[in-house]
Amino acid sequence: MMTSPASFPFVRALQQRGARVYAVGGTVRDELLGYPRKDLDLLVTGIPQHDLLRCLRPYGRVQLTGRAFGVIKLSPRGWDGPPIDVALPRTEISTGVGHRDFAVTFDHTLPVETDLGRRDFTINAMAIDLADGRLLDPFGGYGDLQQHLLRQVSMLAFPEDPLRMLRGIQLAARFDLHIEPVTRDAMRLHAATITTVAPERIAEELRKLLQARAPSHGFVAMHEVGLLVHVFPELARLADGLATPQGEKSPAQTASLGETFTRTMRRLDVLQQCERLSYRGNLDLLWAALLCDSGLSVTPPTGTGAQPLAQASACLARQRLEALKITTISVDPALITTLIAQSAFEVSALATPAALRHFAHDVGLTAAFMLFELRLADQLGQQPSQPIDDLLDLRQRLRLEIDQRAPLSLPELAVNGHDLQRLGIAAGPRLGQILQTLLYHVLDDPAQNTRARLLAIAQAESALPLHP
Repeated sequence: MMTSPASFPFVRALQQRGARVYAVGGTVRDELLGYPRKDLDLLVTGIPQHDLLRCLRPYGRVQLTGRAFGVIKLSPRGWDGPPIDVALPRTEISTGVGHRDFAVTFDHTLPVETDLGRRDFTINAMAIDLADGRLLDPFGGYGDLQQHLLRQVSMLAFPEDPLRMLRGIQLAARFDLHIEPVTRDAMRLHAATITTVAPERIAEELRKLLQARAPSHGFVAMHEVGLLVHVFPELARLADGLATPQGEKSPAQTASLGETFTRTMRRLDVLQQCERLSYRGNLDLLWAALLCDSGLSVTPPTGTGAQPLAQASACLARQRLEALKITTISVDPALITTLIAQSAFEVSALATPAALRHFAHDVGLTAAFMLFELRLADQLGQQPSQPIDDLLDLRQRLRLEIDQRAPLSLPELAVNGHDLQRLGIAAGPRLGQILQTLLYHVLDDPAQNTRARLLAIAQAESALPLHP
């Protein structure tokens, strides 16, 4: 359990100088909910910033961050948690294009209630006075927590920073909150302004949403308040039963698209909840699950069958991930698009050990396991009572191949490029082709992965003409 904030020596030192120190924001919310505290946010009043810095420096590493150096990151000596945020009371108003800039005013004389009044939701607008443990709750956040309500602090919350709408969505999903009607109406009113927010800020809120136990709750809420069409237009078209290019659709077609959105939501939730999945909660896999049917929003996808749909979805996903600058939240767009592009694999085509080894080599070992679990999540979300033995068998068989040290990549061959050069094969494309040929032989039959056998095959291959 995290150390009580009131017990820190630097807190007592600040109080002795006449400062008031408060735990604020998510720190208080999580404490009241009984959740493990991850981050610690403190607010200090009654002491100017230069005195605050002078008081903190003897207790650990101090770093100034934030707009106009308004937030202090403190890493106390002996503290193994994340840096503690220490800030003065402030007011801020969004300025400039894209809501990337904010006019921020820091003032140690401001009452804590003024700072709380600038915050987004009542559940984040509470403070605990570390001098006596008293809860300051000027906007009724504690009552809203007890009633599982998400309520904006003021009608200016979303116009000042439209990202707060997405933050509210992910908070509601993560903490099982109902969005209060006036707040929901305000989201609808201002939904289009989410397009003015920097994409990396949107990506961070989506990262948190995908970590909810039931991410579907957040995406459904996004659709209901009109945010989804601006953040994921391809998913909104599925939810609405629409597709592009525009055209008349039969009720059956419309229902089918709506069912695809429902299927996507169920798949997401299974990936967060099913303890049988080794990659449960994996962010790359969750993104793939979210977007792997998005190609249906383009009518019709090129060709017929599952594979063209997977390719269309992978293309749309690549564009969406780039637009969101998704690498800022430490996910791998290449892996995500590979998972989507390969999601239409045929289970029956992997019936033999050789076919399974070739598949794992072609898509990558990690991606192969993720693909099996993506399909498992999809099937469990649609027909949880149906047997999944074939998919579980695939996963187990691939694990057995690994346990038996079956070679699945070039570095695992019993020979390498230097060995082939000693046979007189010059470095270059021909040598690379021969190495690939050796790997294919070994994927077909791992028993051939001996130095003598592979050198013999290489010798024979070197006499053949170069493949185009």
